[in-house]
Amino acid sequence: MASRFLERVGATLDVVRQSPLMGPSREQLSEGLRVTFHHPYAIYYHVTDRELIIVRVLHGARDTAAIWEQGGFLH
Repeated sequence: MASRFLERVGATLDVVRQSPLMGPSREQLSEGLRVTFHHPYAIYYHVTDRELIIVRVLHGARDTAAIWEQGGFLH
């Protein structure tokens, strides 16, 4: 079951790698931060010229504001 989940998340990230700016911006949380979704998870990431950096993977029920206040979106 876990390996199937990781395969599906990997497929989601393959799409993001092809078009990394497609994910909505989350500048209010961290400069350059973007997000994509793999229900019920939100995958927060930064894009550089050479890398796609996964910052956090959070269940949709998590309180992103509280995590942000604790510095949880810095890379």
